[in-house]
Amino acid sequence: MRVLSIMPKPAPKNTDDAYLHDMLEAARLIRIYMRKVNFEEFWHDNEKRDAVALRLSVIGEAASRVSPGTQKALPAIPFKQIRGLRNRIAHDYGAIDFKIVWEVTQKEIGPLIAAIEVYIGKKSR
Repeated sequence: MRVLSIMPKPAPKNTDDAYLHDMLEAARLIRIYMRKVNFEEFWHDNEKRDAVALRLSVIGEAASRVSPGTQKALPAIPFKQIRGLRNRIAHDYGAIDFKIVWEVTQKEIGPLIAAIEVYIGKKSR
């Protein structure tokens, strides 16, 4: 079975760039999953909620591995809050407020994608 990837994975896997690429890929997938989806549709679609929660967990896990120096270079990214959301999803699944998750997909994913793309773009010049 082939896994859908919308961007190639960089190597080696233990670098900040690799973690940022993981965050970017997961955020882009969330944007695809949530395209033209209102809260009611999201709430009634268990698969979509699960997929988004998984991708938010991936973003949070990768964010927790980004070095403090790189985090400092990306002040637009709320690393602490991202890690906190990941921990809430991973450890308190029954207590997740999916209204908050939906709002994150609507308000926070676009700026996260933009911040990472700008950072990666500057590094590749």
